[in-house]
Amino acid sequence: MKNFKHKEPFILLAIIACTFTACKKSEPAENMGDAGQTLLKIIGGSSPATVNKNVINFAATPQKLLVVQLRRDVPNETELNKTLVVTVKDDSAAVTAANRAYIQFPAAWYTFETDGLKTGGQGGTYTFTFNPGEFSKEIYITIPNATRMNPLALYGLGFTITSAGYGGKISTQKSVVIEIATATNTWDGVYQNDFCNYHPSSNTGYTCSTTVVHLITTAINKVKLYWPAVGEFANPSILGGNLTYFSLQEPEYTINPGNNSVIVKNASQRADFSFFYMSLSWPNNYDPVTKTFNLKWGYSYAVQGIFDAGCREWTQTLKYIGPR
Repeated sequence: MKNFKHKEPFILLAIIACTFTACKKSEPAENMGDAGQTLLKIIGGSSPATVNKNVINFAATPQKLLVVQLRRDVPNETELNKTLVVTVKDDSAAVTAANRAYIQFPAAWYTFETDGLKTGGQGGTYTFTFNPGEFSKEIYITIPNATRMNPLALYGLGFTITSAGYGGKISTQKSVVIEIATATNTWDGVYQNDFCNYHPSSNTGYTCSTTVVHLITTAINKVKLYWPAVGEFANPSILGGNLTYFSLQEPEYTINPGNNSVIVKNASQRADFSFFYMSLSWPNNYDPVTKTFNLKWGYSYAVQGIFDAGCREWTQTLKYIGPR
């Protein structure tokens, strides 16, 4: 009989190794996620859409914005050297979902610059072809005249990747909304309004008061008075001994940057009954050093700009406190 005695240590080691292998739990399979795939994304995008805020100058000179940075992330050089067709939607629904106060930016107010093919107008699609070696695409818009915009409004443009072609996958970073607003002008801000007013029956004593108001940009050199205490575009007044205001009177201030002179007009849609005139006896100007308006104006003058017993008149000192 053959002697196997010298092999016993090896057999024992094998048994021990098998025992430990059987007792050890299997490692869970690693979640590869998107590894190994070509991903299409909008830089800074998300799902639902990220809102990117843009403030432009309230000016009639062209202004250019980068609104979409489209990128394909590839796992290897082979994928980068493939051709891939991607579609991006002009997504008005994303604009509404982001903020119901947004106004869809009118297509007539901008031009776009991209190598993507745009079809369908507003709400249509951009089709991009990533050629071998290309990994990035952009959409720019140029706004030739921002003075067409309402400075009190917020506008929006939406973009969402809707298809990633054969071999690509849409990332969760697929959607973006571009908010477009106009910048405030030099005179925009919060002001302390020290005023006195005269009314032939409601305030014959020409009494005074103080309140805080906002001056809100309405044009390059115009601001409109907003009274936050009442939530209205309204002019604070003392009438019948009370701090109140006349309806349908919405003072708008036009500043001449050349000499800092100021004219106040009624911006209400029914301004015909109270057309404002500047007092001829007052400086009616803006002091850029102290950021203060010194004004006297009114309506129903017997002689325009000259105080008389039948007129309605306000003397205002508007002192800048800070930004809105």
